[in-house]
Amino acid sequence: MKTTTAFLTALTSLAAGIMPAAGVEFEPWSYTEKDLFPSAIIATATVDWNGDEETAEDKKTADDAKVGKGDVPIYGDENGWMAVSLFDVPAKAKVTVEISIDGYLKPSVWTGSIKKASDEVRIFPKCLWDYDALHQVREQKPVNVVFKVTVNGTKLPDQTETCALRSINDCPFYVLWDENGEDFDDFSWMFAAYVNENHPWIDGILKEALQSGLISSFTGYQSGNPDEVQAQVFAIWNVLQRRGIKYSDISATTPSKFVISQSVRFLDDTIESTQANCVDGTVLMASILRKIGINAYLVMVPGHCFLAFDSGPGDDDDIVGLETTLLGENNLKPVKELATMPEKLKQKEFAASLKTFASAIAAGSATMDEHAEDLESGENPDTQLISVSDARELGIMPIASGVKRN
Repeated sequence: MKTTTAFLTALTSLAAGIMPAAGVEFEPWSYTEKDLFPSAIIATATVDWNGDEETAEDKKTADDAKVGKGDVPIYGDENGWMAVSLFDVPAKAKVTVEISIDGYLKPSVWTGSIKKASDEVRIFPKCLWDYDALHQVREQKPVNVVFKVTVNGTKLPDQTETCALRSINDCPFYVLWDENGEDFDDFSWMFAAYVNENHPWIDGILKEALQSGLISSFTGYQSGNPDEVQAQVFAIWNVLQRRGIKYSDISATTPSKFVISQSVRFLDDTIESTQANCVDGTVLMASILRKIGINAYLVMVPGHCFLAFDSGPGDDDDIVGLETTLLGENNLKPVKELATMPEKLKQKEFAASLKTFASAIAAGSATMDEHAEDLESGENPDTQLISVSDARELGIMPIASGVKRN
């Protein structure tokens, strides 16, 4: 009876123009190979990389571009991180793909028909991530990713890939497509995801800056005076010095064969530990500047990162570099001690802080001048001017650290 039933099912499929799944195979596929980065998954959750153009075959209209010669047709979520590559697929094949990760990715399913017979197609289910769970990953851990595929009613053997779920603090900035590193995708914009202008601790820092007496209010660019803008930046600089932030070149990250990444602290981690590498200090300052309406940049040069900010809101206004690693050059008393500090000592501390601030501007601006050509062209992957505003417009969201207001 079973043989007869199977024969009738196959005969019905053939009559409908649907070929059996014989010879069809699949492989798991991941954009970042066997490393999964919660930071990138969260930061790009709402990004549509293709804009108005549809690249998935099941979503295309007559106005969308056809698959290029040598390109693999894709189906499903064009913005997805994980897929299956299906080989030797017959035309009109009815396919179901499911991907899941226990505790982090709910069973995510794509079901549809393949338009044309293809040597290879890539299918991306819309991934149902548990973003709260991803937020909690502070240490790398192994996870099993389960891939299930059914073609024309025939269930193919499940496949399980054991991947490394990286820490939320691991920031991928290059995805390599060959072992020599000559073919890669530039993910440097991911650093902007650690700039968090919404962090609840920023209000406390701004309050201390006002208590210092260096400025009376934060007005962003309202004054139209670049000196007023620098005064606001200096007030923040001074408070961070008084909080004891020191430069510390600690940025070890678990190596990966196909992804280059760096560990980046959240704002609260930096403040609590009073330690910051070049990226930590830069995203800390950029977060606060964004909060008060000053445009901030992350300047990436070979082996280093520092801050830059617009001196005004216009396109013709100068971009000022600020070498954030100089934050730790002074040992200043906390803001709460200023009220009882002798005036002479207070002015001495302010002068020392201002001198370091001026040196930081000189150093940062000099480095920007040195790399001006590459920063302007954006063609050198090792030298980038990352606009946080542009990253936000692209859809790169700040990653919440999950701490409450102190």
